[in-house]
Amino acid sequence: MRGNKLAGWFALGAFAMVGGMVATDPAFAKVDVDKFTIGGEARIRYEYRVGATFGTPATTSTALGQNGCGVAAQCTGGQANESAASSRVRVNVGYDLTPDVSFFAQLQDARVWGSEGSTPSTTSGIAAVSSSNNNGTGVDLHQGYILVKNVLTPGLSTKIGRQEIIFGDHRLFGNFGWSQIGNSFDAARLTYSIPIVDVDLFWARIADTEVTGANNGVIFNGAGVKGTSDQDIYGLYVTLKPAPSWTIEPYYYLLKDSRPVVAGAFVTTPQAPDQARNVLGGRINGKAGGLDTTLEAVWQFGGISSGAANGAGVGGATGLHDLHINAHAEAFKIGYTFEPVPMKPRIGFEVDYASGDNCTNQVGAAACSSKGHYNTFDNLYPTNHFHYGYMDLMAWKNMVNYQVNFDIKPDTVSKIQVNYILHRLARASDNWYRAGQVVYATSNATNTASSLGQELDIHYFRTFKEKFKFEIGYGHFFTGEYFEKIAKNNPNGAKGPISTATFNNDADQNWGYVMASVLF
Repeated sequence: MRGNKLAGWFALGAFAMVGGMVATDPAFAKVDVDKFTIGGEARIRYEYRVGATFGTPATTSTALGQNGCGVAAQCTGGQANESAASSRVRVNVGYDLTPDVSFFAQLQDARVWGSEGSTPSTTSGIAAVSSSNNNGTGVDLHQGYILVKNVLTPGLSTKIGRQEIIFGDHRLFGNFGWSQIGNSFDAARLTYSIPIVDVDLFWARIADTEVTGANNGVIFNGAGVKGTSDQDIYGLYVTLKPAPSWTIEPYYYLLKDSRPVVAGAFVTTPQAPDQARNVLGGRINGKAGGLDTTLEAVWQFGGISSGAANGAGVGGATGLHDLHINAHAEAFKIGYTFEPVPMKPRIGFEVDYASGDNCTNQVGAAACSSKGHYNTFDNLYPTNHFHYGYMDLMAWKNMVNYQVNFDIKPDTVSKIQVNYILHRLARASDNWYRAGQVVYATSNATNTASSLGQELDIHYFRTFKEKFKFEIGYGHFFTGEYFEKIAKNNPNGAKGPISTATFNNDADQNWGYVMASVLF
């Protein structure tokens, strides 16, 4: 589990601090139960997908989760349909030591139903529970931090420990609430807040090599072993509030990764190892009457290692950063809500763009390692689910999206929403990246088709008795020219089995879900 040891150190420090105050200060000698807050959530979802491989007969593939069935005995061709029931239970507790010092912890159990059933090595479903789970999934600490307000000066606060980090529209940092697991970070964060501006400064550790490998459980490696190589991200986010309901939000992030380089990982792995990626961006957001609008623009620059021999014949050693990064992304959305009209209909329009690179799937002199650059945008740690189509077929990465949104509110506790989206690639020969930023289809180097298809989403949301939330949704993806072009490159025929991590048929895809949540 990501960052367990660092989170453990945060938790240990937190408890030591609290224990020290309790032991030395009479003000903390007695625990006031009235200062405890206990809450949580129980959520259950059933989800299905028909035609995950767009009608292409399934074959075994190491790219499980892209378009292969993964298990030879199950590779029978057809639609590669998927369905699963899953659940998430979160229980959280908070305690206010003083008006300025508080502690918060949130435990989470997230699992796919049946994931602790019998396995080939165990004949009993009961006996299989511990052997198949092995504490590798399920219960985890989702959040656990200390919050101290008014540090040294009024308005300055610090939050240290495992926590969710959300900025703006979640496009680069979000909690990914749709996921049953979600995003959280082991981080230290300073926030200065006054009426006209908020300033956030943070450091988060995403991966720590001390938790695996040669140390064998010892905190520090032995003599002769290379020191810590980690993935860290540093950030500064400023929220200016020039007028009511309007904000201007400049920001800067630095993704600093010193993990050993892996050849070719810069293409297939989100936030690939061995890079220094600067992220400079800004967001303008506001409302005026029934009008709402948001504009966000981001530039990424720096260096990343390819892991391949560079033009000078020098191997891509760790820290070489032989590929220059020059990537960018933009998002613009605007909508209008007809407040006086019954059911308050809203209509909106959105355009999203993120750069790709034509050298991604080239070889020889045309490859990225020879060109010396890799300009595909990195989506960092977002909540993509509600931005680029609810079917989760797109990331903010080598893409162009055009979408129209419409929703109505039949009453104060329900909403019906319809979205129609055109999906395109920014660079036709770069890959198609799914919402989780993995390669969903590998574009042929000679591909010229950018039109992936169109997506229609229909959703209904309702809240009962304030604590019970219900959702149901359906999505349909209409395949575009991209599928026709790549089918021509299939050596097994346009309707034959896939030969690479791509799709060679043009059948549409359907998706749907039903979800219920109880808050307590």
